Amino acid sequence: MSNYHLWGSISSVLFALTVYGLWIQLNKIRQRRRARHFPATDQLSVNQFFSSYVAFYGNFLFGLAVPVLNHYLVWTRLAALLLILNILFWIWWERRTRWSFAALMVGELLLLAGLSVLFIRPLPALLGIANAVIVVMTLVLVQGTVQQMVVVFRARSAGVLSRRMLLFTLTKDASTLAFAMTMPLTQSWPLLLLNGASIITRGTLLFLVLRAYRLKG
Repeated sequence: MSNYHLWGSISSVLFALTVYGLWIQLNKIRQRRRARHFPATDQLSVNQFFSSYVAFYGNFLFGLAVPVLNHYLVWTRLAALLLILNILFWIWWERRTRWSFAALMVGELLLLAGLSVLFIRPLPALLGIANAVIVVMTLVLVQGTVQQMVVVFRARSAGVLSRRMLLFTLTKDASTLAFAMTMPLTQSWPLLLLNGASIITRGTLLFLVLRAYRLKG
C-alpha cells in the first residue's frame, strides 16, 4: 500500500471521529430541546459553524477538483457537511436572524453546487478555481474561529459547545495534513494551508473551552 492510500485510509478513519463529534453536538441540541432547556444552541456561534462548514467544503471541493476523484476527502466531508447544515438549521430556528438564515442558505447552495460538480466532472479548470476558493475559505475559517474564541472568552462559558467535537476535529486536521503531505506540493498546498490554519485556531479555541469548563467546575 502506498503512503497516499495509507494516510488516506487513516485520515478517513480518524475523520469518522469528527463526524461522531458533530453528531454529539447535534444530539446535545436535540436533548436540550426535548428537555425544553432553551436556548438549546447556547453560546454556539453561527460564524464558527459556518466557517467550519466552509473548511470542510474546501476539502470536499478539492477532492472533486483533482483529476482522479479523491474518495478519501469527498465522502467523509459530505457526511460532515450534512451534519453541520442540521446544526445551522437549529441555530436559525431558534434565533431567526438574517445572518443565521444567510449561513444556512449559502451552505445549502454550496452543497448543491458541489453535488452538481460530482455528476458532471471531470472539469480541468475547476482545480485552479478550487485553489483560489480554498484560500478564501481559510480566511473565513480563521475569522470564524476567532469570533467563537471571543464569545467563549467574554462569557467565560463554553455553553453547549462540545469539547469532544473540537478534539476530534483537531485529530482530523492533523491526519488530513499528513495525508496532504503524500501528494505533490504543487497540488496539495491549499490543503496544507487550510488544515494548518485550522489546527492553530481550533487548538486555541479548545484551550479556551477547557479553561471555561475548569472555571465553571
